[in-house]
Amino acid sequence: MEKYKLYNIDLYENFNKYLVFFNQISSDMYDIKETLPLHKLDEFEKLIAEKENKLLFLDEESKYLKMFDNYDNLFNKLVPATIDILAYKAFVELESNESILSNIKSFKPKNKKAKKVIYDKTNNVTGRLVVKQGPKILTLPSRYRSILRSKHDKGSIYSIDFSSLEPRITAKLSNNDTDEDIYTNISERLSFNADRSVIKKAVISSIYGAKYTSLEGLSLERSKEIFEKINEYFDFKKILELSCNIDSLGIRRNYFGRPLWNINEERENVLINNYIQSTAVDISLKYFEELVTKCDLFDPLFVLHDALIVDIEDANYKNVHQIINHGYNDSNLGYFPLKLEKFNI
Repeated sequence: MEKYKLYNIDLYENFNKYLVFFNQISSDMYDIKETLPLHKLDEFEKLIAEKENKLLFLDEESKYLKMFDNYDNLFNKLVPATIDILAYKAFVELESNESILSNIKSFKPKNKKAKKVIYDKTNNVTGRLVVKQGPKILTLPSRYRSILRSKHDKGSIYSIDFSSLEPRITAKLSNNDTDEDIYTNISERLSFNADRSVIKKAVISSIYGAKYTSLEGLSLERSKEIFEKINEYFDFKKILELSCNIDSLGIRRNYFGRPLWNINEERENVLINNYIQSTAVDISLKYFEELVTKCDLFDPLFVLHDALIVDIEDANYKNVHQIINHGYNDSNLGYFPLKLEKFNI
């Protein structure tokens, strides 16, 4: 079903009156046959054939669909997280904010396990995941992460996380690739010493379209110099050209060919950020899929943007750390450093 949403195709036109309950459940598209009267089945089979041909035509230029379908290997391997029941009860009892409380309750355990998370991969223009069913990990405040516990007597919950993923992709697209720390690299170009956290904030702000704004603790003149060096370091003009490109089928796509349905968008900062963020989503999911397919030394629990949350038994930690320490070499964009850190502390 999601591959049709990805290419903005309505598979169910003319059949919606039969689908009141079908659209509310996660099912394979062919289950619709069970909901249709017999005289409508031939019509639906014909519609499927037409939509499949259109889908293959729209995907032909980028061949993205195979990558998108592979992500199911990752999501199918996710397992229900083990919940610290005492922590869960305490958080529910103490939290007064209704929105946060609802978030916590989405982790309600049954036999010490939360429900398995199910993501929507097409609800966001850039492909950022949205929780469709199960624990709302994407919006769980960090102070409540201790609700998760290892299923092992000796084990812990960790995050496998990309280091500065969006800035690093921006540098690679600018032909300014480096294995070094990007923020330190920019800092060395300044005429004064600036805290790494200030430069990091300015870099993220630039990727999201901010111009010369005063940075905390710095004069306007020094803030301006930081933004100028960032704009020298990143080739935003080139990335804007990439993000504005419309292919022969009338589709804007990210680096890997994922359709970006922002054809009416004209704001340059939004176009640039859509392109970078969407490309970052694909790098993350591509690596995590490859990792869980090859490595069985941990239990994958959640995808949290550019991090994979996993349960590792202490006996396996050293081997997992060694794998993660090697980073990720993408066949298209090159090397990306990774880090393995405790998640629920």
